[in-house]
Amino acid sequence: MNNAERAGMKKVLGRWDSVAIVIAIVIGVGIFRTPYEVAQYLSSPGMMLLAWAAGGFISLTGVLCYAELSASFPRTGGTYVYLKESYGSLTAFLFAWAEILVIRTGSIAAVAYILSEHLISFLGVGSVFVTGTAVFFIAAFGIINAAGLRYGKNVQSVLVLVTVAALVAMIILGFMSGAGDFAHLRSSGEVPGRGGPVMFLLALIPVLWTYGGWHESVFVAGETKNAGKTLPFSLITGILAVTFLYVAANLLYVYLFPVAEIQKTELIGARVFQIICGRYGRKALEAVVVVASVAAINAMIMTGSRITYAVACDNPLLKSMNRIGKSSGAPYIAVMVTSLWSIALVIWGTFGMLLFFTGFLLWSFFALAAAGLFVLRRKYPALVRPYSAWGYPVIPVLFALISAALAVVTFFSHPYPSLVGLAITAGGFPVYYLSRRIRREGL
Repeated sequence: MNNAERAGMKKVLGRWDSVAIVIAIVIGVGIFRTPYEVAQYLSSPGMMLLAWAAGGFISLTGVLCYAELSASFPRTGGTYVYLKESYGSLTAFLFAWAEILVIRTGSIAAVAYILSEHLISFLGVGSVFVTGTAVFFIAAFGIINAAGLRYGKNVQSVLVLVTVAALVAMIILGFMSGAGDFAHLRSSGEVPGRGGPVMFLLALIPVLWTYGGWHESVFVAGETKNAGKTLPFSLITGILAVTFLYVAANLLYVYLFPVAEIQKTELIGARVFQIICGRYGRKALEAVVVVASVAAINAMIMTGSRITYAVACDNPLLKSMNRIGKSSGAPYIAVMVTSLWSIALVIWGTFGMLLFFTGFLLWSFFALAAAGLFVLRRKYPALVRPYSAWGYPVIPVLFALISAALAVVTFFSHPYPSLVGLAITAGGFPVYYLSRRIRREGL
């Protein structure tokens, strides 16, 4: 019996609830802007579309690894659990420490600001309310999730349906508008020489950032019904659906605009909505961004608090954060900690810089988790695996190598923020060893 079951956490998530969590975090505001970034490296529309398809394939290789990991160890905490089983408690703790202080809470704060800015613009009120509005939404969804996963998942399902419906409507109406030309597929950008292997790899960085979050449903495994089968289904279904939507959206962009124009249009989504909705296009996009951001914030608080809960169960120094509400069955203290630290980053105002510290850490932990599949198969040969990674051992090796390569590229291209991120993570060492001493001496 895992920690979640012992604590009385309720299994309330079904297959489509888990799929909704994946889609909510992956489909955010990136798809309406990052095509501009991709076009800075690639001048061929075919290569641009290939980059988005490749991003989906790379994400799928990660999904196949996590499908086996989640099926083998269906416990609340996700990556924390897999790293602990593979390499021991120290590596797992450092991952959780980085997630709690930088990666997760910084992302929640960033998305809250994006939500707030677009909502303020949509309502036409003063920008002085941006910070307060961001704080309000984090606090509101913190309260909803502290009240129980049942409430959070119901909100999530509605928000995801609206977000996906809006993106699908944009794609269909965009093609129906007749405002584009498939001849754009044969066009080239202003710098025709761009598009070599190095440029393609650089283009994958914003692409994979836009695909980020495909592994999120594993963090709530302890509250998922039949998690051994539900999680692999949600991971694979979610990433396949997102890949289809992302490639279709970028095909629409190329249909509507020549590559040379995409290279000059940062807010490509706004241009598309302007074509579809006329003078109300900007308002329509702002409304879509608000809904997508709200869905992402709710899902990140939901999943992030489970990492906090999982590490609190294993460390006496943090044990106050593993309390479960008797009626809600939710780790309400962990939810509160995740929400309050996210609010602190919003108020502090430097969360944007903190996000630059996350890339090296994130891809490093992904590489470790994928390599952990080999460790776990040797360590637990008799373990019942409801799902085994398709393409083993090639797929796990491929994803581990790609993740390691991206970590190295991030480190050498942004050494200062990577080193600061490492320093923040290293701050977890004294906390870990102090916690071990407390447990050993029974303090």
